[in-house]
Amino acid sequence: MLVLWTGITWSQPPDNDTKLASYYFDKGEFVKAEPYYEKLYKQYKSKSYYDRYFMCLFYQQRYTECEDLATKQIKRDPYDIDTKFLLAMVYESTERQKEADAIYQNLVDQLEPVQSRIDYLGNSFKQRGLFDYALKTYLKGRDLMKNGYTFQLELAELYNQLNQPEKMIQEYLNLLDYSPSYLKTVQTYLTRAIDFAEEPEKTEMLRVELLARSQKNPELDYYAEMLIWYYLQKKEFSGAVIQAKAFDKRKSLNGKKVFEIAKICQVNKSYDAAKKAFQYIIELGENSPYYTYAVEATLNIEFTMLTERSDFFAADLELLATKYEAALTSMGKSTATIGLMIQLAKIYAFYLNQPTNAEKIVKEALLMQINPRQRAELKILLGDIYVVSDRIWDASILYMQVEKEFSEDVIGHEAKYKNACVFYYDGEFEYAKAQLDVLKASTSKLIANDAMQLSLLLQDNLGIDTTQAPVQMFANADLLIQQNRFDEALSLLDSITKAYPFHSLADEVLFKKGEIYEELHNWEKAIEFYLMVYDTYSHDILADDAVIRIARIYDFRINNKEKAAEYYRKILFEFTASLHGAEARERFTELKQEQ
Repeated sequence: MLVLWTGITWSQPPDNDTKLASYYFDKGEFVKAEPYYEKLYKQYKSKSYYDRYFMCLFYQQRYTECEDLATKQIKRDPYDIDTKFLLAMVYESTERQKEADAIYQNLVDQLEPVQSRIDYLGNSFKQRGLFDYALKTYLKGRDLMKNGYTFQLELAELYNQLNQPEKMIQEYLNLLDYSPSYLKTVQTYLTRAIDFAEEPEKTEMLRVELLARSQKNPELDYYAEMLIWYYLQKKEFSGAVIQAKAFDKRKSLNGKKVFEIAKICQVNKSYDAAKKAFQYIIELGENSPYYTYAVEATLNIEFTMLTERSDFFAADLELLATKYEAALTSMGKSTATIGLMIQLAKIYAFYLNQPTNAEKIVKEALLMQINPRQRAELKILLGDIYVVSDRIWDASILYMQVEKEFSEDVIGHEAKYKNACVFYYDGEFEYAKAQLDVLKASTSKLIANDAMQLSLLLQDNLGIDTTQAPVQMFANADLLIQQNRFDEALSLLDSITKAYPFHSLADEVLFKKGEIYEELHNWEKAIEFYLMVYDTYSHDILADDAVIRIARIYDFRINNKEKAAEYYRKILFEFTASLHGAEARERFTELKQEQ
């Protein structure tokens, strides 16, 4: 093999010399490595040997020899930028900064309008932390190149390094002027460069610059897109909706942009902003392709806002149900409005105690031309309605149908779990447990966890006494809860405590009462029972479940973030093997950052 260097052919260097040189150099034994690299460089004139020979001398602080070596190399190859940087490094090490600066400035002055060379020099300065000279390089490059790409990204990054945020923002936006296809790129880089929650001055600079450019160039869509994005980053969702509406009207998008923003608002639980956005779409009329979804989403938001309150009444839900009925009357019952039908059926069955109305709606939906998965979902819903109606074996038939058709699918696992619960309610505990044990391997973590919890309950509480009566009473209470008969469930749970005061179900009874009071939105009472589980049964399997429930109530219901963090912390330090560890760690970290 031959090595080519400046047109002269050289033979391959001896392997031993190369290996020894590299070995000593990598170990930092530069005195030993030097003679090998000197010999190799003088014989083959290879740039790689030169660089290492130079560094051997430099690390020994033999600066005069370094300077001579670099000067000769530059005479041999005047375009060798790297060697000029090495010479500048010698000057800086010998306190000759002016001479080093002269080299740097000369490199900038001698630039030619070749993008690759400009990039190489700019990167060389950046790698050495010489950001001012890197900036000069790219600005000079911009003057030389004039047209096309003019280093907007590189300049923006440098202005960020030099703490000049206003110029940084301008360069990122200049990149959009070069090509709007960089919209996502610019948004990504700005997200990295600006902390929208902690840097109000920078975010205000961005807002001012975007508004100025948008007003100056209203025909440029990407500035309107950037303004919408800005408000989303600030979590000022109302502002995003206002901008989206203006953009949608100007471009005659028939609701497309507003629809996108409305869904983002809904996911982020900014319900008022989402409702305004969906209302805009509704007002466009039924010709909008997003009309049906907007009506459904608006009603679902109203349902969510209502049921999250602790003081809502049945009359409120009855009024909402009439709105669903009106929407279905207006748009008709079809596959397009099946989402409205499902939600209305759930309201009737699980909130208004009107399972007959719910059953009628679901059966109408089942007669439609729908895909097998939708049919399976409706069958599960109808089964749930039958459970509410105390027709558990009718429910079981539907669950088994879905399980058979989707045996390897999550929806099949869900049906199997619900069917196991039916046998549990009816006192067929051994069969129920066998089905639950199979579901522990479900691909759905939620189903697997629920199956494991119920299986453990049966395992821990059966066979202890000669009678299964307390477990059957507990199962009956569980069924009453599914039927929203909470007062009866509480009374039955109290009966278990009175009749079997020392039974191993005691912690499950307390935990179940906590769940009931959560359903009733009585947060303080729910916390009271969960605390009893934690305080009295801290070593049992429900203790960490009780603590995570308390943390969530404080976090998302009562909005006491300090108390929430306290209970998330308990999970991390007192229940190190808890399945809730990942959730607790994430929320604990987020809450601490917010404080």
